Amino acid sequence: MTFRPTPLSEIAAHVGGRIEGDGTRIIRRVAPLDQAEPGDLSFLANPKYAPALATTQASAVLVDGKVEAVQGNSRGVALVRVDHPYLAYARAVTFLWQVPRPEPGIHPGAVVHFRARVHPTASILPLAHVGADTVIGAGTVVYPGAVVLERCRIGAECLLYPGAVVREDCVLGDRVILNNNVSIGADGYGFAQTKDPAAGGIVHVKIPQVGNVVLEDDVEVGACTCIDRAAMGSTRIGRGTKIDNLVMVGHGCQIGAYSLIVAQSGMAGSSTLGERTVLGARAGILGHLTIGAGTTVFSRSHVTKSTEPGAVVSGNPARPHREQLRQEALLSKMGALIGRVDALERAAAKSAPAKRRAKATKKQAKTSKYRSKPRR
Repeated sequence: MTFRPTPLSEIAAHVGGRIEGDGTRIIRRVAPLDQAEPGDLSFLANPKYAPALATTQASAVLVDGKVEAVQGNSRGVALVRVDHPYLAYARAVTFLWQVPRPEPGIHPGAVVHFRARVHPTASILPLAHVGADTVIGAGTVVYPGAVVLERCRIGAECLLYPGAVVREDCVLGDRVILNNNVSIGADGYGFAQTKDPAAGGIVHVKIPQVGNVVLEDDVEVGACTCIDRAAMGSTRIGRGTKIDNLVMVGHGCQIGAYSLIVAQSGMAGSSTLGERTVLGARAGILGHLTIGAGTTVFSRSHVTKSTEPGAVVSGNPARPHREQLRQEALLSKMGALIGRVDALERAAAKSAPAKRRAKATKKQAKTSKYRSKPRR
């Protein structure tokens, strides 16, 4: 990656930070604290890494107001005080990183239908494909091996990386990023069942998936994620949503704006996520459910019921997180409880014969008493 050499003072001004140290230092790269070298910018967001601040070779470090001045660092690392070091780091990298941009235009090795409309500032690279009646917006890059089929609308400043496929009639807003091997608009998993005596039983009849997929502005989709087209209408991903690698979004799903969907999560068809919902890794949502805005679903949770806005759920099946923690606490005590029950049962078994003998002796004594009385 190529970074633009920049004085630390300019970076601090860009991220709204206050410098403690030499602001004239030139920053040429970014790196973790333990791997940084002179000329590097790093950051400290997690207190457990604070000891590395004294030994880092970085020229400057983004820190919050709680971090003390560096002690024991002979190089006198400069600190840039900010409210949120990780956010400041993201903005600093964006400021420094010189993103390589391909030359605008259609490469002779690309396959672009004569009815496609490609903006003059867009870049269609070798082995890319653009279908008939598709529109490619300004500054968009379609990398080698990416495919956009017929009647699609691709907005401005989008990035379609190698292997990404956008099927017919789908729509991408501005600044959408499709990482490697993303599938947008594959057929939804829809079949009707009927009996066919010739086939010996039930057969599955494909339901044509005549809808599309709409990705609104600033959506990013991770590698190998699949977002299926709707049977009717649109599968829609709201603006600013970020989807990780290996995620499955079923046909007709609706995902609200600024949501986060983490790796290996799955949504069955026609489920709805409200705005700013978070799905942890490997979370699953059953079909036709409505997950309220602002809900957090913990990793590996299986949601089987709709949730209210702001819910926090976990477990399988998913339940309110506090309730799930109580269940787990009880389960953790189950082994000891079983041991106590076993001990009680063994003690009861040992005492049972003695009790039976005592009862028999008492009964015999009572019988003997009656027998000892003289008959009249």
